[in-house]
Amino acid sequence: MEVYEVNAFTRNNKGGNLAGVIIMDNDLSIYKKQEVASILNYSETAFIEDLGDNHFNTSFFTPTQEVDLCGHATIGSFWLLKKLNMLNGKEVFQHTKQGILRVECSDYIFMEMSSTKILASVSKEITSKLLNIDEHAILNTPRIIEVGLADCMVIIKDLETLQSINIDKTAMANYCLSNNFIGFHVATLDNHQYYVRNFAPSCGIDEESATGTANGGMYVYLQSKGYIKGDETITFYQGDNMNSPSEIVVKNIDNKIWVGGQATLNKEFNIY
Repeated sequence: MEVYEVNAFTRNNKGGNLAGVIIMDNDLSIYKKQEVASILNYSETAFIEDLGDNHFNTSFFTPTQEVDLCGHATIGSFWLLKKLNMLNGKEVFQHTKQGILRVECSDYIFMEMSSTKILASVSKEITSKLLNIDEHAILNTPRIIEVGLADCMVIIKDLETLQSINIDKTAMANYCLSNNFIGFHVATLDNHQYYVRNFAPSCGIDEESATGTANGGMYVYLQSKGYIKGDETITFYQGDNMNSPSEIVVKNIDNKIWVGGQATLNKEFNIY
């Protein structure tokens, strides 16, 4: 079985978030996919099946569970398919547990996100304890937003506070599992640029260096709070504190959220 290791959402061809990509010749059971993903131990591994006519079935696994959608693994997968000349044209379609979603493949790979759901609020008090920051550093009431996956969106006052976050892993994992969402996505505005960090210990990911679905959700949250005007395109910077600088571009076209970025191929190898 051939595995491609890609870095998705790279910044200047560096950094990004590692994903495993497997282009399947034969069907694999859910159990086998989970076994492979656990062995590879990437934050997510994508399994791709070519359905023909620019349609691809995609499934995504963390080391511990299947997830409905994954931004960075989608970007990495379709960047790779383009590199391998497996695409016919710029618009293709991925079949996911969130439905059939469009992917635009040109200089940047952009993925259409599934419908947006604005869900429950989480108190500043609870959020501050889980992030180990001062409650007064949180600017708005955090909100769980689902754009593919559900994360709690948090806006804090400055970059120094963002960099200081040291989560309570066990408490956060338990809280997220009890309330049916993935993790916490935290943003701040510094010198007219948005910097973010993402924490998902409930999925076995203490921190992730680049996240597509969560930044799609953050775009919706920022727009709802008046930080983003109209259909402005926003670039989110992530992963700096993990020495993996990443760049995630989010845009709104006809009330549809699209998340995009670039990727690089790290290596390819065989298992089994």
